[in-house]
Amino acid sequence: MMPFAAFALGSSLIMVASSGVPTLNVEPSCKAAGAAGLMMGRTADSCMNDEKAAREDLVKTWSTFSADDKTHCLSMVSTGGGPSYVELLSCLEMSRDAKKIAQGRKLEDQSTPQPYQRPGRRQPTPR
Repeated sequence: MMPFAAFALGSSLIMVASSGVPTLNVEPSCKAAGAAGLMMGRTADSCMNDEKAAREDLVKTWSTFSADDKTHCLSMVSTGGGPSYVELLSCLEMSRDAKKIAQGRKLEDQSTPQPYQRPGRRQPTPR
């Protein structure tokens, strides 16, 4: 019985992944985040604004992500806690960028990495 349930869950995620940006219920987790983040200036409204912006980005870029990445990331954001468009977008971007790095391609917004320098320290001069 368990393999069937896993198959049913997996196939429903694939259908969602191929049909467009899924509808996630982010309001409960934003309310909880707002209640927990009041001391840091984080409100439920700011959370909802972040989620709305992430969903808008997903609508624009959804077709650029692979079906495998969509399925993987949808299963990640729907496990454990409340679903999040911000987490879904982050997962999809990281998966896409990891593949590009593995293929040896430069990322669009990747500049030449600079070595870390602790504040207040002088770089040695070349001889």
